Amino acid sequence: MLLVHARTLDPLSRAVRLALGEKRAVFHVREVAAFEADAQLAALSPDGMTPVLVDDSWGHGATISEALAIFEYLEDLLPTPPLLPGGPLERAHVRTLTIRAMRTLGPVVDAVVHEKARKALARGGPPEPSVLRTATQAASRTLDEIGRAAEAEGWIGGKKLSIADMVAAAHFSVLDFLDAVSWASAPAGKDWYARLKQRPAFRPLLGDLLPGVSAPAHYADLDF
Repeated sequence: MLLVHARTLDPLSRAVRLALGEKRAVFHVREVAAFEADAQLAALSPDGMTPVLVDDSWGHGATISEALAIFEYLEDLLPTPPLLPGGPLERAHVRTLTIRAMRTLGPVVDAVVHEKARKALARGGPPEPSVLRTATQAASRTLDEIGRAAEAEGWIGGKKLSIADMVAAAHFSVLDFLDAVSWASAPAGKDWYARLKQRPAFRPLLGDLLPGVSAPAHYADLDF
């Protein structure tokens, strides 16, 4: 059995769920509370960070933490369909784009989650408009870049869907859950996200709930 310890507002948890879905794996998700310490998770990952994958398929609990390591493990464990291209240069390119998406979008998601979710759940006051404005503008720039790349190649890293698409889309799914994406600012980026949103592997993400935080109506709409 494959078990993913995940948090709803953690984009890398979402990306791992997407990868497992694309590989048509049978897996279970253990939802970890958004902003709380978790003893079960801490026993597997000392820093308490999600995602963590536990694989009991071989009769023992193999534990893999860190999203990039999980992606590589899944490629070895479930090679079909591949989510990394075949050639070494192409694989390096996709890995580079994946890391770049994490580095670029991670701080944006962190800022929005803090302002629109952590504050709301802790009753810590209203979001800071200037922080949200800066985050939305940064997200729009990245979405525009992604859209132009996808228009040229089909997907971010080339002609086939890859981990780079999943990681980037997972970040945007959190931003969209918190209504912090200006989709009209990047039509090609919106089209790229819509194509991912309509894939069967994406559907479980559209049903995510977080008590105390409501997603906008368009979040689960396949046609926006």
